[in-house]
Amino acid sequence: MRFGFKVRRIACGILAAMAISTVNSFAVTSQFRGVNWADKRDNFVSDVLVLSGLSLSDNYQSASVAAERVIGQFQELFGTNSVRMPVNEPTVLKAFDMYSGALDVALKHGRLVMGYWGPAQPSGPKNMDDWWKMWAKIIEKYGDHPNAYFEIFNEPHMYSKDELRNLYATWLEKFPNVPRDHILLDGSGLAWNVPDIADDPRFEGCLFAVHEYTFWNMSITTEQGWKNSFKGKVGKYIDRTVCTEWGGAMSPGDKAGVHYDYMDYNSTPTNYFMAYIRGMSDQLREWEMGSFYWPGLRDGDWYSMTKRTGEGANIKLEIVNQSGVDRMKMAWADTIVTDPPEREAYEGKMAVIPGKIEAENYDVGGNRFTFYDKDSENQGKAYREDAVDIELIDDAACGTVSCKGFAVGYTQSGEWLEYSVNVESDAELTLTANVATASETAGFQLFMDGKAITDSIKVAKIDTTWKVYKEIEIGTVKLEKGEHVLRILITGAYVNIDWLQFTDPNTTRIESRPISREVHLSRLGSETLKVFSMTGRFLGNVNPQGPAAASIEASLKAAGFANGVYLVRAADVTRRIQVR
Repeated sequence: MRFGFKVRRIACGILAAMAISTVNSFAVTSQFRGVNWADKRDNFVSDVLVLSGLSLSDNYQSASVAAERVIGQFQELFGTNSVRMPVNEPTVLKAFDMYSGALDVALKHGRLVMGYWGPAQPSGPKNMDDWWKMWAKIIEKYGDHPNAYFEIFNEPHMYSKDELRNLYATWLEKFPNVPRDHILLDGSGLAWNVPDIADDPRFEGCLFAVHEYTFWNMSITTEQGWKNSFKGKVGKYIDRTVCTEWGGAMSPGDKAGVHYDYMDYNSTPTNYFMAYIRGMSDQLREWEMGSFYWPGLRDGDWYSMTKRTGEGANIKLEIVNQSGVDRMKMAWADTIVTDPPEREAYEGKMAVIPGKIEAENYDVGGNRFTFYDKDSENQGKAYREDAVDIELIDDAACGTVSCKGFAVGYTQSGEWLEYSVNVESDAELTLTANVATASETAGFQLFMDGKAITDSIKVAKIDTTWKVYKEIEIGTVKLEKGEHVLRILITGAYVNIDWLQFTDPNTTRIESRPISREVHLSRLGSETLKVFSMTGRFLGNVNPQGPAAASIEASLKAAGFANGVYLVRAADVTRRIQVR
């Protein structure tokens, strides 16, 4: 990846960057360009799910082979980047070894929404203990996978509004480390009423799911009528909603005593099916809303976009109705051509490693592109004007001296920050951080180009406030020369991060002491000052002269050293000096 140039992404990234200045920070769902893969019996079953093309005799390997054929052909035929697959208690608790073969393939190919389907009954799960065990097993395996999304309850019509809200809130409490923007909450009823759920502040940062079908209202016969119906189900929460199910007749069939042959959905509507498909696809595109057509494959379903022949490695999918595919693809808003976002190092200066990275100097680009923050306000109200929470720490203590500058605070688990960095050479470096926390569970983890370079770093409670910072030794990391993207992922809430320091242990080592801005030269005599970087690299000599001799800081500034922190040695005295 090259920095300082435009980084091209499809519209999920494009719109993420554009959304920063809109109503809130979550005005993107067009990242989902998907279809559903379903059980022939429908997914409302009380036993193990058997998706079309799988069988109860499958093991991990054979399920993987079948999934590779099905999902691979979804991509080839439609250009999908997502698939929605059902989960239930028997499948996860009894057949997960087999079923995870298919799930793993889906995650390899792109985004995967795992949605819970209960048995067709007027009440909730038969056994809530099993329901929680199911989700715990799923989250343990996939909770931190960047392509995994979790739809807590498909079509939860058996719950009242308040019951459903409380169920969702309990789920979020039980699994706090799952990123909120990877969680989908169905609207009440049959995923009909998003506003019933979305105005609950407990669900800040979550996505919502909506469904729309013709069989709920066959009296609507115009495209605008269907658009209006859909608008009523979503309300004002367009920017955080995904349509996880919508679909209509693709094969010939009968409905309410009327026979329907193949329909051309690219033509003017002559019945409610045609009006529905055209109206829904138009509205989805207009809203730039991500969606999953129902279904991409379900054997025997006249709504299915494909027909399957063969088994295992011989599975072949054929398109049933090309005009239906055309409208589905038109609905996917990320096919809109627009200007890409830009990733830029803060103030145009890539961080150099070995060296120090100030946490507040994350890349410019926007929420969910160069950083992720779960709310849209800078709660610290300092330094930068976007969603990241930054606070002035001049009133805090850094060891035995006063802190100066800014730190990232108010952190929540799942949030992250990215930094364009230039690693000067292949090296194994020591890593330290200046942090504060009054929490018992604070922590973070570092990634380089998406690959973990540390384990999750637990930060022990430092003080009863967040006003005392402490340097912690993290260990060593092995880095490769070149330009990279460093990510700080918050793994435990409420850790404040001031800076990270990467140091080459093989360079000149100089004693490091607390920052002093006014160490007078009388302590050093008239010795030449030797100036080093914080990694121990020699930068040059400074000879104090004239008025500049009043302090080390003034001498460095007069010699042309930029603002920053340096190690200065003279007459066997070493100090760490900050030039401002």
